[in-house]
Amino acid sequence: MTYQLKYLSLRARGEPVRWILKAIGVDYREETIDIFKEWPSRKREFRFGKVPVLEVDGEQLHQTTVICRFLGEKHDLVSRDLWTTTRQMEVVEALHDLTNNMASALLGRVQRNEEKQRAMVGLAKAQFPVVMGNIEGRITDQGWILSQQMTWVDVFVAAYLDVYENYFPGVVAKFPLCEALRGRVQEMPAIKTWRQERPAWHPFEDPEGLVSPEGGS
Repeated sequence: MTYQLKYLSLRARGEPVRWILKAIGVDYREETIDIFKEWPSRKREFRFGKVPVLEVDGEQLHQTTVICRFLGEKHDLVSRDLWTTTRQMEVVEALHDLTNNMASALLGRVQRNEEKQRAMVGLAKAQFPVVMGNIEGRITDQGWILSQQMTWVDVFVAAYLDVYENYFPGVVAKFPLCEALRGRVQEMPAIKTWRQERPAWHPFEDPEGLVSPEGGS
């Protein structure tokens, strides 16, 4: 089985897929598409007009959570209990809500719309501790989300926390179980190497210079 990841020149929704591919230890290729220079003309190549896309033996698989769950189930990085996996998916979807808000804020920066930036960053900043509190409450004594061993959901969450820590410095540390989970995943050799070698932030998503919400720091 061959894998090729196709995504924009960003971390964003591609990062959880990358981390899971590295956690399961499979070989894969990645094609990076520049969000400004290439994406508008290449969008039609993808059935849903969106990325990330994981090509599995040449067949396109769309949507971040679908890709991640497929990889987890295919490579035995998943809980086999339906209720557990369903409750884990609550965490996954909650994090994606935050992603949508941050994407809108970053788009507002490109559009030079400071009001939109403030509003969207404010929504994300207000929701972040709510989501984090729910994740914290679901981490078991073994240190994983609703599981006695690591699943793809833990890797997915760690990848997003790795991104969000840059937008809201120090916020993850307020939730020690989440911070510990992130640290364990980050220290996996393949992921540790990736974090050291991955490209710098693309200007579109660079946390530096993003407008804070009203009353924010």
